[in-house]
Amino acid sequence: MRTFRTGQDEHAVFDAVEEAFRDTWGRVPGEYDRWLDLTASERRDPELWFLAEDEADGRIAGACLSRVTANEGYIGTVGVRRPWRGRGLGLALLRYAFGECYRRGSRKVQLSVDAESATGAPRLYFRAGMHVIRSYVMYRKLLRPGEGMSAHLDGE
Repeated sequence: MRTFRTGQDEHAVFDAVEEAFRDTWGRVPGEYDRWLDLTASERRDPELWFLAEDEADGRIAGACLSRVTANEGYIGTVGVRRPWRGRGLGLALLRYAFGECYRRGSRKVQLSVDAESATGAPRLYFRAGMHVIRSYVMYRKLLRPGEGMSAHLDGE
């Protein structure tokens, strides 16, 4: 376990996060330059980005990217690549983040999650001692050509 190294880890963290979140429904592959822009302010505090690194090959197995704003911690991303799942890395990463947030004066840490996550992420957060404070339901429908649809679209 280690913290992020500015100027060295950007590509490796981006790749790890992209791979870890491939299982997320509706996820479109990210773009590295856009990710750099979106994470610019968080990367200013690399001591809040925790990385689980494989000792054998140095690859990043998982990442927990957090921040503290107004004495409240927020986990923006926590993910573990498939080959390393089920080994407790997600929980370890969260605990590192909780500890650093607490050390900085934060007494609350929150995150957002897809409750239907294919990876079982909500179970991890419950194991880490977190609880639901707000819940949303999203509906979706796959639209494709079908019987009756084209007639409606043609104004018939």
